[in-house]
This record gives sequence, C-alpha cells and structure tokens, in this order.
Amino acid sequence: MTVSPQVESKAWRWAIGWSVAVLGLSCLPYFIAIFLAPKGWHFAGILVNPYDAHSYLAKMRQGFAGSWLLHLTHTPEPHEGVFMVYIFYLALGHLARLAHLPLIVVFHLARLVAGLMLLLAAFRFVTLVTSHPQERRLAFILLSSASGLGWLGVIFNAFPIDLWIPEAFVPYSLYTNPHFPLGLALMLLVLQLVVWPPVVWPPSAQAQTKPDGQNPVLSTLFYLLLAGLAALALALVFPFAALITWAILAVYLAWLYASHRRLPWPQIWPALVVMLGSLPVIVYDYWVSTTHPILAGWGAQNVTPAPAIGDLVLGFGVIGILAIVGGWVIIRQERWNVSSGEWLILGWAVTSLVLVYLPFFDLQRRLIAGLQIPLCLLAAIGLTRWLSRSSLASRYRRLITNAVIILGILGTVFVWSLPLLGLLQPPAESETSALFFLGEQEVLVFNWLRENTNANDVVLASPRLGMFVPDQTGARSFYGHPFETINADKKRTITEAFYRGEIDLETVSPLPDFVIYGPSERALGQPQNLAAYPVVFSTKDITVYGTK
Repeated sequence: MTVSPQVESKAWRWAIGWSVAVLGLSCLPYFIAIFLAPKGWHFAGILVNPYDAHSYLAKMRQGFAGSWLLHLTHTPEPHEGVFMVYIFYLALGHLARLAHLPLIVVFHLARLVAGLMLLLAAFRFVTLVTSHPQERRLAFILLSSASGLGWLGVIFNAFPIDLWIPEAFVPYSLYTNPHFPLGLALMLLVLQLVVWPPVVWPPSAQAQTKPDGQNPVLSTLFYLLLAGLAALALALVFPFAALITWAILAVYLAWLYASHRRLPWPQIWPALVVMLGSLPVIVYDYWVSTTHPILAGWGAQNVTPAPAIGDLVLGFGVIGILAIVGGWVIIRQERWNVSSGEWLILGWAVTSLVLVYLPFFDLQRRLIAGLQIPLCLLAAIGLTRWLSRSSLASRYRRLITNAVIILGILGTVFVWSLPLLGLLQPPAESETSALFFLGEQEVLVFNWLRENTNANDVVLASPRLGMFVPDQTGARSFYGHPFETINADKKRTITEAFYRGEIDLETVSPLPDFVIYGPSERALGQPQNLAAYPVVFSTKDITVYGTK
C-alpha cells in the first residue's frame, strides 16, 4: 500500500510536531529539579546515572581545555592519552569552548539535537518497514513514548530494565545523554542505507546519464560513501551499536539469500562498505582497551552482565507481549505478503536477544541497545492487524489501542519522574540526593581549583565530591567513579579510611596534591594530622589543603 505525497507531507509534519513535543517534555524534569534545589544548593544538571554522566562531562572538560586525546580523570595514575575513544564528548567540549557556553548547557543542547535526529530517523525507518498509515503512527508513538512495567517491578521488589538501561529504550535515551540517541539514529541510518539502497545496482545497468543530469555511477559512489561515513560515525559514537548492526545485517543478508536463492548484491555491497567503515574503529578500540594499562584496568571493572529474564520481560511489558504477537503474524503470513522490512525487524529483535544472552561476553547488557525499536514496530503490526481481523466494534478497537498507548506513556512518566523523588530529601541529609546537587561553597571551591590546578593534579575528596572534581575543575580525583577509577574498591576504601582517621595521608598512594575537607568529608569522620598541611583555600565550611 502506498500513500500520496500530500499524505506523506502531512505525516512528516505530524511526526516533527510529535518529536518536538516529546523532546520538550523530556526537559521538564530538569527544570523541576532546578526549582527543587534547596537554599544554598545548585542543581548539577544531571538526573540519570550521575556517575557516568559526570564522566562524560569530564571528557567534555578535556575537550574544553583543547585536548583531542582521552585521559581517565577519575583516577590518579598518570597515563598517555588515547585517540578516537569518546571523541564525541571531546568534540562537544571543543564546541563549548568555541561557543563560550557551560559544559552542561552544551550537553543538553546536544541531547536535544541528537534526540530530534533519532526521532526523525525512526519515523523514516517506520515508513520503510510498513506502508500502512495506522501502523506507522502507532509504531512511532510507541517507540517515542512507551516504557514498560517498571512501576510494577518496584511494587514487587524487582528491577525491570526500563528503570536502569536507558540505551534499550528511545524515550529513556532521549532523556539521559546525547550519545545514546545519536548512536541509535546512526544505527537506523545505516540499516536504511543497506536494506533499502537508494540507487539501482549495479550502476552499469544505467549507463546513460539520467534526464535530470545525475550520473548513476557518481550517485552510487556517493551513496556508498555516505553508508561508510555513517558507519564510521556510529563506531566512534556508540561502538556497541555498530556490533549490533553488523549482526543484524548478517542475519538479514542470510535471510535474503535463503529467500531468493541468489546473492543480494544490492545489499551486500553497502553492507561491506559499512563493515569497512566501522571495522578499523572497533579493532582499534579493542586493541587500545586491552593494551593500554589504564583502559585495560577500566575494562576489567566495567562488567555489565545480561539482565535477569524477569527484569527484561517486565521492562518491555505490554510492548514485549504485543511484539510476540506481531512476530507470529509475520511468520504466519504468506511469504509474498511479508515485506523485507518486516523480516528485518523480526530478525533484529531475535538477534539482539541472542546477543544479550550469549554466555561468554562480559558486556552482554551493552548489546541490548535500541531493542525497543523493533519491538515497538512488531507490537504495532501485531496489535493493528489483530484488531483489524477481530469482530470488535471500532470504538472498542480504538479503546484497546489507546489503552496500550496510555500505559506506555505512563511507564515513561514514571521513569522520567523517578529521579525527582530522590531529590525530595535534603542533599545535606540524603546521600542519593547529594549526588544531584552542589553546595554554594562547593561551587566556590571548584572555581578556585579550576583556576589553580592543572590536568595532572590529583584531588582527594569524599567519594561524592570526587565524582564532580574532574568535570568541575579539570583536575583528577583520587576516587570518583566505580569503573573509571582504577582499582576502584581499593581506592574508595583508602579514601574513606583516611577521612575516618584510620590511616595517615602519607600512606595514601599516589599522594594527592590537594585535599578537600568539608561537610561531605566530615560526614565520614576526622582525618589524622590534616591540620599539619598548609591551607591553600577556604570558605566558611570547606578547607582545601595543599600537600606539595
């Protein structure tokens, strides 16, 4: 079924309007958090996974300082910088410097731009998978706004994935950071360029120049170049999504060959270009992560196993159930009635689930990225086609469809609102709330450190303040991240033992250049002999000591 250009134009206007509305609503919790800040505190700009988010801001800080080489600044060990790793955030830091904007502002502007790119790429992808307007609209609404049954999991003391794996869900990705939505957008672009090549292949079949003056050979070369560049960008921004894309394309090409009993060259050539475009980055990432001593130490701690099956089922909720219905509908249809896009999303969903639960991979959870997209398409196909064949009155069919949409939206409202519940406690009394705010005097201390330290200086602070040190000052923290601090458990133990007064500063190795002692540190205890070191800066409640 095809639609007229007028309907297509109207559909795109609707999709753009819906996308802008979703992105606007994703900013609302951040504005609420600003107003929730109690007197004497400032909202730090992050609502989801503050440890990781502040590590991204720390990488932006390095770019702001002019670097294109990545250092892990949440660990005190000196080390050589590496190229191409997290280059997206380094580039955002350079952009922030050129635009004279705060890092957190650029972070959120990039989140919104990448989110719009993702939603528009998703709508284009939806229109290629199905030609039915009702299925298109339902699929797009679901993938842009639906979450699972995380609220139900909380009631029963479970931990559904829609509460803690943002990259698996479009709405949560839009809400969390810039690189998740940008990576998913590039992933969809690569899939579209391979599965639906915009040129006739081979170009020699059109030896004559077209009436509009286009040369088919040049058009084909441009298209292949675009596919390669998109794959390169995907590998740089979101390497795990590149691995998922490889697997999806391999399964899809195998299906094409099995279905038509011939090699699908129109898809094989761009798929090879995609592989060649992204493979060098993947190989380099693997090499540097295993040979660079600091990155290897980071990787050894950065283990993300697959979620429990029950958490996955509850995480996708009704969408997951309806996706099974959609998959069954596709399988049961006559082969000639099933589009290539429908087989693609079915293969995508099955392939991702297999990848996530491979038993020999330490980063299984990372391979769940974007899984909600094919599930929402399958759910829309399953629900729409099942209702179209049912004997229910039209008003009941609309009621069921609206109920599914509303249930998904309520799930997202819960996920987006959940961090705000943690902000209701005063940060001076709640360890959780304190991760989202900075005290006014802490801001003064960080401002001084930013002006009086360099990238090689190490700052010892409480684990909470250590999280903020790199992105707020550009210096290193002795401990600040459960993964990016090398030997994190040991360094956290040393940090807490020092502030409790159980060990002397001279036993802390490497010896920090500065020591912060304020309310966050006093909550841990009283250090030994700290007063013997010179005071280099102080506020009413916070003192910064120099050690060298």
